[in-house]
Amino acid sequence: MHVSDQLPGTHKKMILFKFALPDANNMADMTRLVALVPYYIDLVGRYKLSSQARSKTDAARAKAAQEAYKELQSARQEALQKKKTERKKMLEEAEAKLSAEAIRKREEKERARQMKKAMPKVKMTRGH
Repeated sequence: MHVSDQLPGTHKKMILFKFALPDANNMADMTRLVALVPYYIDLVGRYKLSSQARSKTDAARAKAAQEAYKELQSARQEALQKKKTERKKMLEEAEAKLSAEAIRKREEKERARQMKKAMPKVKMTRGH
């Protein structure tokens, strides 16, 4: 059983009971569990957390949120890396299919781009 004040939804105070139903022959076993529901509602309604317990649960929640965030970030990074490798593989396959002339032209373009990038930057100013 899990009781928490942090549940998604609109209700602030909620207790959620989940039962795994047995087969039809053993349904009588459920009557005791269902009878405990009002008892637990009253018990939880009277219970107040101490400041230490509240700070401990807040710390545990923050830690769990941080872990979930880290997992999400790592999954995103992994997906991005996978997409990058697939794109690189597709480019290499496309390059392998190109003719020698097309490869030469592409290399020439790349060389020209590198030369332009290596040129010193010159700023033109007007003199009066």
